[in-house]
Amino acid sequence: MYTTNLYRLMLVVFAILLGASCAKNKNEHIIQEESPTFCLNDFMKDDIVKVAIEKKAITESILLNAKVEANPDKLVHFVSLVSGVVTKTYFSSGEKVKKGQLLLEMMSSELSNLNSEKSSLQSQILVAQRELESVQEMHRDKIASQRDLIAAQSHLDVLRAELQNTNAQLNLYSASSERGVFQVRASSSGTIISKNVAAGMQVSAEGDPLFTISDLDEVWIMANIYVGNVPYVKQGMPVEIKALPYANEVFFGEINAVSQVFDSDERVLKARIVMDNIDGKLMPGMLVDVTVEKEDGLMANAAPVEALVFDDNQHFLVLYKSDCDIEVRKVTPNIQNANTVYFENNIEAGEQIIIKNHLLIYNHLKALK
Repeated sequence: MYTTNLYRLMLVVFAILLGASCAKNKNEHIIQEESPTFCLNDFMKDDIVKVAIEKKAITESILLNAKVEANPDKLVHFVSLVSGVVTKTYFSSGEKVKKGQLLLEMMSSELSNLNSEKSSLQSQILVAQRELESVQEMHRDKIASQRDLIAAQSHLDVLRAELQNTNAQLNLYSASSERGVFQVRASSSGTIISKNVAAGMQVSAEGDPLFTISDLDEVWIMANIYVGNVPYVKQGMPVEIKALPYANEVFFGEINAVSQVFDSDERVLKARIVMDNIDGKLMPGMLVDVTVEKEDGLMANAAPVEALVFDDNQHFLVLYKSDCDIEVRKVTPNIQNANTVYFENNIEAGEQIIIKNHLLIYNHLKALK
């Protein structure tokens, strides 16, 4: 009886052990199925960009506040040469104008004086022509002397010169005798960057400019260099320029000159950047940010800043070894500027990293863990 019970007990223990072994093998099979290898498919391979980690000189970004200004060599200030009252304006600030375009009309007593002077000279010339003809006949008849003939001719020439001068003044002021106004026309093509005149306004001869025209195909960007950055900002350095209205666009230029005298009001040196502006995006008065790269003289492994993946308060890079061997590596940036991030360790020069669609791959790999 005792032997029979012992035999039954051994059978139960064996059955339990066999069941545990099968369960273990089943669980292992399940884990293997839940941990598949991630490989890039053909679509993803065509849509990624890889670059190699490079050892580069460390540069730090210096941000300079700046302002767009018109090129002073291409400014035209209009100052009235006569006193009068503005009757009408035909332009607004910021408007583009063409050479010869009518900008404003102005009434002035000087126009009446010039028209009266012109009429008087025309009458005097008619009289002087008749006198000259008479002296010429008398000279042929030996009644008038050569001296009388020369005097008559000279008098007529003087009157004609005075009339020519009066007409020149009327043309200079673009006088319209029919309307009784001076017409001011644009002396060059460009953009009205300031307007200080309105209809009904009294203006004086050689007073303040009534308006200013500038050719904005080329503009100056004047950047402020504070004392601490003076040693690092030099003529000829490349710069990147960003303007708030064009947040996703970067303008590239070069420092053309650095002033050697501090601005007494702002207590800064001024850096001048001459920019082509054919598309007219940069307008006088616009505030912009200018970025200059300062070299520290040190070297470090570097990657494009867009390669970084920031997740859970940590930084990662997606490394490519093969289509089925992609690694997510935690890194610690040492220095970062606008375009490049530098690492002190945990990444080696020559290692391949993915910089386009790497976030998608990162999320795939994270989901498989």
